[in-house]
Amino acid sequence: MKRFNPTAWSKKISGSITLEPIQHHLAPIHEFVPIQELLANLKHDRITTWHDRVQFWHILSMWVGMVVLFGFVFYFFSGPSAHLTYTLSQKPVLGLWDNIYFSFVTATTTGFGDVVPVGFFKVLSVMEVMFCLLLLAMVTSKLISIKQDIILTEIYEISFFEKINRLRSSLLLFRQNSTRLIAKVEEGSIQKREIHDMYTLIAPFEDLLSELSPLVNPKSKNLFTKVLDATNTELLLSSITHSFEKLLELIKVLNDKDHEWRREINLSVINRCIELDLSLFDKIQGLHTLDVARTQELLEQNSHVVTQLKDAIRVKTVLDQMP
Repeated sequence: MKRFNPTAWSKKISGSITLEPIQHHLAPIHEFVPIQELLANLKHDRITTWHDRVQFWHILSMWVGMVVLFGFVFYFFSGPSAHLTYTLSQKPVLGLWDNIYFSFVTATTTGFGDVVPVGFFKVLSVMEVMFCLLLLAMVTSKLISIKQDIILTEIYEISFFEKINRLRSSLLLFRQNSTRLIAKVEEGSIQKREIHDMYTLIAPFEDLLSELSPLVNPKSKNLFTKVLDATNTELLLSSITHSFEKLLELIKVLNDKDHEWRREINLSVINRCIELDLSLFDKIQGLHTLDVARTQELLEQNSHVVTQLKDAIRVKTVLDQMP
């Protein structure tokens, strides 16, 4: 395989650069598992276990129910061959509350010795100790983990809102960079290399759209999945539409100045952004966080801008193909 030579490629920067060597050089990257997919799988495996989903009061109720259940079993299945006996009087236990009392003492492994099992009730007592100790251990672990859950929830919320703010800041930065490029085109101070490499400006916008999609409408909802509220959802969607408006303005200025910006890689990145945008705004139609009227307004605004962007690209295509 021919090795990629950065020096040789830098000498051709002013000319026509083909993408095949670059794509071939980057092809092995697709063999690795994306980090986001790996983290998503780990998170899914961690929170879908029964122990993570069940609540503290559920486990405690199961433990109390198990104690009462064994108390009823000792009471209703008592007979000559299997029963509970008072240690001092050597008389069988006949009362229901005394049977439940023995079940509780057995479950907590207290063992006062005032009541003892006879016959196969000894086996039932051992089984009760095993089941109830397991549940009691889960109750204890849940009780201890309540504080940890609170801390982890706070950390997750802080990280979540930091991510939202970072995305909004990145969208704002994209619009600012586009504005600077528009000013250069209008002043006539832009260089041909900057126009040819316009995809370096649009590629981060594509990454932002890919990152926003699972936030607006997550595929899996669980205890640790936080859904965007109406305010942040509206702000992000409006920011995306404004970013496409700025991209449309840049394309129109380039067309008016007859700059040759229509390289294959530039068009490819823009088309991918449009596809991600359409997919993203399709998802918001099923959201319950936004008002129906506001949702329809956001959809119409975005659709209008995207349609104009497609027309701007199509008009330039027709002009380029004319003799």
